[in-house]
Amino acid sequence: MIFLKPFKIGFFLAYRQIKKANFWVNVLIIFIMTVTFLNLVFISGLLSGLVSGASKDSRDHYSGDIIITPNEGNIYIIGTNRLIEEIRAIPELKSYSIRYFQGAQIEAGSSFFSQPNLKNNNINGIIVGVNFGNENKTTNLEKFIVAGDYISENSQNKVLIGSGLLKEYESAIEGNILEGVRVGDRIKITAAENPKEYIVGGILKSKLSQINNRVFLDTKQFVALTGRSFQFSDEIALTVSDPQKIDIIKDDLFIKAEMFDAKVETWQESQGQFFEDLSVTFTILGAVIGAIGLSVASVTLFIVIFINAISREKYIGILKGIGIRGFIIKCSYVFQSIFYAFIGSLMGLILLYLFLVPYFEENPIDFPFSDGILDVTVEGVLLRVTILFVSSIAAGLIPSHLIVKKNTIDSILGR
Repeated sequence: MIFLKPFKIGFFLAYRQIKKANFWVNVLIIFIMTVTFLNLVFISGLLSGLVSGASKDSRDHYSGDIIITPNEGNIYIIGTNRLIEEIRAIPELKSYSIRYFQGAQIEAGSSFFSQPNLKNNNINGIIVGVNFGNENKTTNLEKFIVAGDYISENSQNKVLIGSGLLKEYESAIEGNILEGVRVGDRIKITAAENPKEYIVGGILKSKLSQINNRVFLDTKQFVALTGRSFQFSDEIALTVSDPQKIDIIKDDLFIKAEMFDAKVETWQESQGQFFEDLSVTFTILGAVIGAIGLSVASVTLFIVIFINAISREKYIGILKGIGIRGFIIKCSYVFQSIFYAFIGSLMGLILLYLFLVPYFEENPIDFPFSDGILDVTVEGVLLRVTILFVSSIAAGLIPSHLIVKKNTIDSILGR
């Protein structure tokens, strides 16, 4: 194939130049390309991972795979027990948790407790009635205990309180907080004008406000306090064994839930537009930061190849003089750029998938609103590799063109 011959010669010239080049110059260029690749992938992956981490936390520790809530205009899910029978009939069901919500007044440090002089001792909050065993199977609530113990089904008059309601914790928001509440202390909860004392069995600390800013008590205790019926729940979260069938199960449940006037959503749907908008925002931000890094690397590669071409101007002139076409010489510099981009990308991929991704899976970054992971996709990585190759080709082609277009005699004589 005659048309391939110029490329073969260009490849040979590139191989010879790389082989004879200074070893540390080659290492430096490859290092720059590796760092550029990681910058393109890592920054965008980390920013995207902020949103993915928050979304994953919401799914794993609150909504489950599917969540059922009252339809708009309704206060409760009516006929909860009959709906649960339909849920239990799902073959892929792993676990479910029924939740009951109620606004309440929460009091601590009052005159009938041990600390009568505390300033912040009365707040308005939300109490949640759950079966602690089912809730833990569905959302692993026990994971967030930072003081005390998780409540067993046999525990009486004990509650779990979120750290967002306690002044002693960083997550607390000034204003609606309690002072001096510790494990073993008594608090008074008043709901539906019915006051009752409870013992703080444990304290929860999470990045989810649905956990951090609420008080959890057993369903039976909740019903006794509020006078609510077990038939009128506020939420039902469930998990399934086959994530691929979530949409199918949701559609089937949606039909059955109509008779209970309830709304069925997958975990993505329940999170609404906020996470999507945030993800798009961070993706754009990551692209901008990556573009800056790519520009710096391209300019650096351009300068290195340009200096290399200038230093070899006489050699290029001789090549042209003996009949080597300018196109072939340009190809040799493009092949050099492709070599550096390929090795840099390969090193970056090794570091990414063998070290960085596993590390951040095991050690997510502790951001205020999520556990940040490194969220990278194969499609995203391939796109960034392509961008790196294109920019590298341009960085090799432009300076070589500037040198090759000079007069052959001038190049040989160094004029």
